[in-house]
Parts: sequence; C-alpha cells; structure tokens
Amino acid sequence: MHLFLIAGETSGDRHAAALVRELRRLDPQLQCAGLGGPQMRAAGVELIADLTQHAVVGLLEVVRHLGTLRRLFRQAAAALDTQRLDLVVLVDYPGFNLRFAHEAKRRGIPVVYYVSPQIWAWGAGRLRAIRQLVDRMLVFFPFEEQLYTEAGVPVTWVGHPLLDAAPVTQPRAQALQQYGLRTDGPVIALLPGSRRQEVQRLLPILVAAAGRLAGQLRGIRFLVLQAPGLPTELYHTIVRPELRRRATADITLVPDWDDNLLAACDLALVASGTATLECALLERPMVVVYRTNALTWWIGTKLVRLPYIGLVNVVAGRTLVPECLQGHATPEKIADEAMTIVRSEVVRRQMQDGFRAVRAALGHPGASRRAAAAVLALLKK
Repeated sequence: MHLFLIAGETSGDRHAAALVRELRRLDPQLQCAGLGGPQMRAAGVELIADLTQHAVVGLLEVVRHLGTLRRLFRQAAAALDTQRLDLVVLVDYPGFNLRFAHEAKRRGIPVVYYVSPQIWAWGAGRLRAIRQLVDRMLVFFPFEEQLYTEAGVPVTWVGHPLLDAAPVTQPRAQALQQYGLRTDGPVIALLPGSRRQEVQRLLPILVAAAGRLAGQLRGIRFLVLQAPGLPTELYHTIVRPELRRRATADITLVPDWDDNLLAACDLALVASGTATLECALLERPMVVVYRTNALTWWIGTKLVRLPYIGLVNVVAGRTLVPECLQGHATPEKIADEAMTIVRSEVVRRQMQDGFRAVRAALGHPGASRRAAAAVLALLKK
C-alpha cells in the first residue's frame, strides 16, 4: 500500500508522524511519501520537501510565499501521476490541502482528511467542497463530528492525540533544577507560537510583559520554551535586545519543548493554538495572546463567528481563560491579566476545574491508533 501525506504546520507534522508510526505498526509494509516536516521524516515518510519551513498565516504572509507554495504544490501534484498511490491523507492546512484534494479526486485517488479545518469558527463555506472531495474526515473534537454528520460528510471522531503525550515524570523541583533554576518563587512560561512569524511578532511583547511583571513580583523567573523546528538564534536575536532594555526580567531560553518543565511553571503566557490545550492538559493557568497584521485581523473579524479564538476556550465553550488579542495584546494588558491569576487562588482553581472538563471533552488516549485503524479500513474497503 502506498500513502501520500501532506502536513504544513509543526503541529500537523507531529500528528502525521504519530499516525504514520501507528499505521506502520499495523502494516509494516506500508509505504509513505509526501510533504511535511522533520517529525514525519523521522517516522519514515519519504519527503519531497519540508513544507513546515514555509508555514505562514495571514493574507499578506501567504502572498509573500505564494511562489514557493505554488512550486511545492506542483511537485506534490506531479507525484500523483508518477507514483502508484492508494490513498492521500491531508493534515489540516486547508488553503493548500483542499486544493490538493481536488487534484487527488480528479485522478480517482481517495482522500482522508485528518485534523479538520476550523470551519466551526470560520470558513463554513468550505463544507460543500469537503463533502465533494473528502472520503473520510477524522476529527479531534466531538462537536466536529456532529457538524460533519449534519453536513453529510463521512466522519470519525478519534479524540485528540495530545492525550497520548508522555506523562509528566519529574517533580517540580527536579524539572527546574536541571536547568539551573531556583525552586522558590513563581515561574512563568513564555510560549510565543510554533511559526517563525508568530515568534517574531509575539515574543517581544511577551518579554516586555515579563519586564512589567518582574517589577511587581519579587523572585519571579521566566522560561521561553523553544518550538520544535525553529532555530535557537531566532529566539536569541529577540530576547537579548529586549533583556538589555529590561534588565530586571530573569529569562531563561529552553532549547527543547519539555512538558516536565511546562508542568513546573505556575502560569503560561501562550500564543493561541495547540499549546493552549497542552497547558490545559497540564492544568497550567494561562493568558492567551494573539496578534497578526491589521489586514488579516480585519478580514478575520468579518469571518470568525466565535467570541474567542483560543482552542481551550473553544473546547470549553466559554471564556475559561483570558485572551489578549490584537490591539489588546499589549505588555500592560497581558501583565495585568497575569497578575490577576497569580494573586487569586480562587481564579486558578476555577481555571483548573475547567481544564479537567476540557480533558474529558477530548476523549480517551489512543487517537493516533484509532485514526490509523480508520485509514486502513478505508484502504481495505
């Protein structure tokens, strides 16, 4: 059997890699090629190119990378003609992947879509295309299953792969000490996203917020957890100048994402996205932060139908954690929201109670295994 997979984001690369490992466990002879990132390559996918290096969000950013994205699309489409493929598996990245689904269907190759586009927030007009192009949608959230069922799209709710993450194994003190950090006093994680442009836009704001918090909380320390696939120098070029301007903030750059260390933090200032769910599963209180260019934001306000954008709030169905978005994503506002959480045990406990409900809504461990079984079932059918 020959599969072709496409993932365009760091999180999609991780989910696709986990899926491939489970597929190969069930069928060791399975051959996989496609576009993705380093985690897919490590799982045994023969990559045409690393698409995650070109992950962008926003209209202007896509326009700037349009030439590269078109070239990669043509390379992937050519593989549909030169390789004998049994199935295409598309992971999130709808602007690219729904166009590719059309190419696959035009050639009679079945399509599985893993990790749904966020049509529940915006882009509901894509439902018609999905109904025509996708043979099976595999979704993370139960409300997505209901949405697709009502739209007449074959769908399977597999749960969320984050539930399969390795459990926290280190006590707080041990996790902090391995990075030379004191164990007394509050520790706040700064998580500016997994895309280069997100880090460039959000990390200076988070560092500035850290400077304000350092002036209010004695002994406070901050950790910047580096996203997989991004160079360390990207973080240094932002943090070093900011620290020279704000010498009061004690900031440590951690070169690898470490759930043990994240669990040791008292609070996270986190970019909207999958990381908000990771913090929720570790029951870490948080402030969600997001900012993009003005044009992209203006278009988004016309399309988005939800009053919040953080995934943790979407799953909770309410504003469980504060969001500092666009014009409100300022160091002053972020620091104020963080101080409210740090000073109030009641607020922290209410968040953590909500996080446990979010965990329950994500299903049960084994999402990648169930997704692999659904893919193989379609192949056999």
